[in-house]
Amino acid sequence: MGEMNASTLIAAQKGFNALFRESFDGARGLWVRHAMEVASIHLIENQNWLGRVPAMREWIDTKVAVGLSGFDYAVKNKDWEATIEIDRNDFEDDNLGLYTPRIRDLGMRAKQHPDSLVSLRRRDGVTGLCYDGQFFYDTDHQEGDSGAQSNKLTGTGITAALVRADLFAAKAAFFKLKDDKGEPFVQQMGPQDIVAVIPADLLAIFDELNNPAPGSTVPKTPIDYEVDPRLTDAKDWYLDFIGFPVKPFLKQNRKAVSFVALDDPNATETVFMKKKLYYGVEGRYEVAYGLWQLSMMINNT
Repeated sequence: MGEMNASTLIAAQKGFNALFRESFDGARGLWVRHAMEVASIHLIENQNWLGRVPAMREWIDTKVAVGLSGFDYAVKNKDWEATIEIDRNDFEDDNLGLYTPRIRDLGMRAKQHPDSLVSLRRRDGVTGLCYDGQFFYDTDHQEGDSGAQSNKLTGTGITAALVRADLFAAKAAFFKLKDDKGEPFVQQMGPQDIVAVIPADLLAIFDELNNPAPGSTVPKTPIDYEVDPRLTDAKDWYLDFIGFPVKPFLKQNRKAVSFVALDDPNATETVFMKKKLYYGVEGRYEVAYGLWQLSMMINNT
């Protein structure tokens, strides 16, 4: 770059923004499978639309309209940011290439940040409250005529055979869940509709289910799974039903992730006094619990 002036700063900012956007758009965020995006226009949104829409009924006389649920579930947006510092000397000495990997890493980490929030909500699901006022993973959820229901199942162990048995038990549990009218919540399940989320300690077990060794007594059991390194319990694992438009979690968006810069050499005190320029990313959003009926915890104590 050499001389630092308005045109070279604009060129650098455009270049960094392009690198960031390319990395952001190309990165894979697993959260999109587990969290439904909802728009937000306020600091706090009341997500009282959660619950089940009414089933079809015979139209005999007058239609029966069903309003929003009576639940009060408020989700507050949070501000998020990540910033890197560039020394003005590197700018003037044409060393901006040193920062290319960091800008790309900013894009990838920004895209995947909601992954960490989904992980934290999942990990804290035994104490975190969802829209019905119960813990997200609980044994006594109830709405209307549903009766007491559980999405926290007791596992039988962590051998391949026992995990396989628990997998089928969890899939069956989805079919047994009822909505507030006593109707099945999940009526059909395709092969791509469920995904297991597991701690790293169970990787070998799930790989064995998908690819049993020759002579194994455990039948091949194809199951889509993701390893979540943030899960701290080595024995507990989860099964998400992702075949609905609504998901087990919500990503509430107030302000989209954007690339920002603080690099005016004349108006910025940090540049004038410390010869530092700043580039980063910021956004406003939050991840919260969606429908508890779409996620099962298999708890092995």
